[in-house]
Amino acid sequence: GGEGEGSNWVSVLKEEVRFRTYIELADDDDEAEALAAYARDLSSALDELREGGARLALRTGARGAAVDVTGVSAATAAGLTVEGTLRKSGRPVSVRLRHLTSYYDAEEHEGTAEQDALIRSEMASAAAEERLRLQRLSGAAGWCQLVKELGSEVEAAVGVGCELTRYPAVYVDKIEGVPLSQLLDAGSGCGGEEDETPSPERLEHEMSMIKAVATSCLLAMRGAAAVGLGFDGTAPFAEHVWVQGPPEGARRAADWSVVVGEVEPLEERDPSERFSAKDLVRSALGEWLREWWRSTAPKLGIVDGRTPHEGYARVLGRYGVLNWLLFGWADEQLDGESILQLVQHGPVSERSAEEREAAQRRWAAFTQEAFVRLGPRRFDEMNAQIGQMNDGEISVDDLLARARYFMCPDNEDLHAALGQMIRG
Repeated sequence: GGEGEGSNWVSVLKEEVRFRTYIELADDDDEAEALAAYARDLSSALDELREGGARLALRTGARGAAVDVTGVSAATAAGLTVEGTLRKSGRPVSVRLRHLTSYYDAEEHEGTAEQDALIRSEMASAAAEERLRLQRLSGAAGWCQLVKELGSEVEAAVGVGCELTRYPAVYVDKIEGVPLSQLLDAGSGCGGEEDETPSPERLEHEMSMIKAVATSCLLAMRGAAAVGLGFDGTAPFAEHVWVQGPPEGARRAADWSVVVGEVEPLEERDPSERFSAKDLVRSALGEWLREWWRSTAPKLGIVDGRTPHEGYARVLGRYGVLNWLLFGWADEQLDGESILQLVQHGPVSERSAEEREAAQRRWAAFTQEAFVRLGPRRFDEMNAQIGQMNDGEISVDDLLARARYFMCPDNEDLHAALGQMIRG
């Protein structure tokens, strides 16, 4: 049954690699590992089918767009993430396929017709709910996104004729990178098991990754809150956050690409409810990052909050804006907008709403005047330097020293105004 494009290869996979077998072997603590093993074995079985001459494909309907299947990248208790490319355009896509079609797929014995129908109904409902959440989050920063031209598709048709089976499905843009859990070793801390004394460069690399993850997750949470959605109290998990980063030695958080790939843990929230960072701090991901810090601190020789190593101290000084996350601040200190401002722009003195509004007006007037007087090239250079300061790569003094080269001597007053506004 595994040969030819017309075969139902999903059915073949399910017979050769049974979901139930993995769950029965898993305790509550290692269910994630069991599901990862399930996904790996499914992908290996898929490779064997392909080596046997099968052209593995699915369609968005009986006569819909064809997707050539390349592998299985993830598995949950109810579905597979199948990777492939649209045959017509070659565009990579991820198909979230709800592959359980009968009671036997999930349990150890055959079920009744009513039980089978209930399983199929639950799978269709789960896919529909996931699609609806993704539609509400369309264009929101930090979230995985529906494939634009396939956003309303509801199924994946596999096989032909009497072998044709329609599986509930959701089509999302392929997420580049790997889960955060594969990039950071929470149990061993910075550098992993083999690096008892990580270099300052390694610490910088991992701290910049954590800052990028925190920033992207906050932006994702703010976007979700705007449409009345929020995390359920445990999510996100490190396995849900996909990271694509630069080579070793990267220092800027902006160099990383971070996407929250799982929307199922989202629940309905009152859109008028104020956005808070507490959902991230109290989440499994927040605790996982604090475990990383607890494992890292002894490697850095930290005693009473300080390290004697000058290189480590310089790095940690640039990432104090993560203390709210790594040390688990109290809920009343976790106003979302304030924390996002802290992470993106550094600490600022307390100001009233009127003072903040006035400061924003002054900054807008300054940038308009700077654009006219400096011209596009030098104005872009100024913004690039400010961006490096915001990312913790350079200090305020570094910024102002560099700005003097392209602002002075013709614009001494403009340079002085920049220093006054940056220093608050």
